[in-house]
Amino acid sequence: MLTNPGLANLLLEQFGGPQGELAAACRYFTRGLSDDDPGRKDMLMDIATEELSHLEIIGTLVGMLNKGAKGATAERHRARRNSIVRSPPTAMTAILHPCCTAAVPADQLGGRAVDGGLLIPSANPTADLRSNVAAEARAKIVYERLINVTDDPGVKDALAFLMTREAAHRSL
Repeated sequence: MLTNPGLANLLLEQFGGPQGELAAACRYFTRGLSDDDPGRKDMLMDIATEELSHLEIIGTLVGMLNKGAKGATAERHRARRNSIVRSPPTAMTAILHPCCTAAVPADQLGGRAVDGGLLIPSANPTADLRSNVAAEARAKIVYERLINVTDDPGVKDALAFLMTREAAHRSL
């Protein structure tokens, strides 16, 4: 697998963006926790668990695609942290350092931090499930598009796997 920080950056949105795998896992999990139907609860928890495995795949891809580029990324984060610390007190000074791992910096999502604000289930389980089905359809389209921006056969295979799983979730 070749280093490709540009593709890694695109994948970060699928990792922790509002329509990404982390958000999907949390949506299924929180809906499953509040569901009274045992069969539906089990299905939602199973899908939440699988979404976490998708998160692992995306995170691994991001780490592999960033091999060798981590030094530059670390320098950017250090410079950003230093500029925030030296700036006048604002809401940004509460974020003195980015929350990140070596592979997936959580503050890289288009300049947004990852948060759970969009993950709260509504009072309408049917609306939540329909929203989840629509999210699976959007994820499938995103994976199709990501496949088209890489020539790496390993990345294409991983993304194709994720794309087919999203389609499988939609049919449940």
